Amino acid sequence: MRRAKILSVAEEMFYQNGYENTTVNSIIAALELSKGGFYHHFESKETLLEAICDRKAEESYLAACEAVRLCPGAWADKFNAMFDQYGMWRSGNADFMGLLIRVAYREDNLIMRDKLKKKSMNLMLPLVDEIVRGGVAAKEFLTPYPEGTGTLVLQLGSSFSDAIAGLLLGPAGAPDTAKILEYLELYRYAVEQVLGAPYGSIVLYQMRQMVDVCTMIYEKHMR
Repeated sequence: MRRAKILSVAEEMFYQNGYENTTVNSIIAALELSKGGFYHHFESKETLLEAICDRKAEESYLAACEAVRLCPGAWADKFNAMFDQYGMWRSGNADFMGLLIRVAYREDNLIMRDKLKKKSMNLMLPLVDEIVRGGVAAKEFLTPYPEGTGTLVLQLGSSFSDAIAGLLLGPAGAPDTAKILEYLELYRYAVEQVLGAPYGSIVLYQMRQMVDVCTMIYEKHMR
């Protein structure tokens, strides 16, 4: 229970004050904890952030599983329902993505970024594979390589996130809306091709939503 409280309070402090400006001592003070109480659960601020990211991934994964279970439509609909709940580029995740980009996408944090990608892959791959196999069995997806398709879809998603993060971290000022939409359409098209799904059946993110989220992240966390 105490660990969960530390995670919740620290996450909110990171959003409000910025990761760089939030110290372990300030978190301890806000929680009225002893240093021993904090370090019993977390070795450092970095491991605390990793735990926040893990929790976010696990919550999103459970929501994605429930969305797939409740979706009565075709397998493409199930894929879209899964992605809607797990995809991180959503308005409700703007603060989290801003925090993640500012910290995990620094050059000195490649190890953290790789850990987060592996965590996401390990969580989501069985669910994506289940949808791919179902779509292939129903002849809705025409990929001849169902056993490797889920991995490739998730790797494409990781590359897409890297590309958008790079735009938001660039020196050019406000995010390039046209480039964001170009990346989004390319990602959507690539996923459809990998799945062998009918054109237009894979939605991923609504274009307007994607632009709004990136703008929110930039204005609140990147300027």
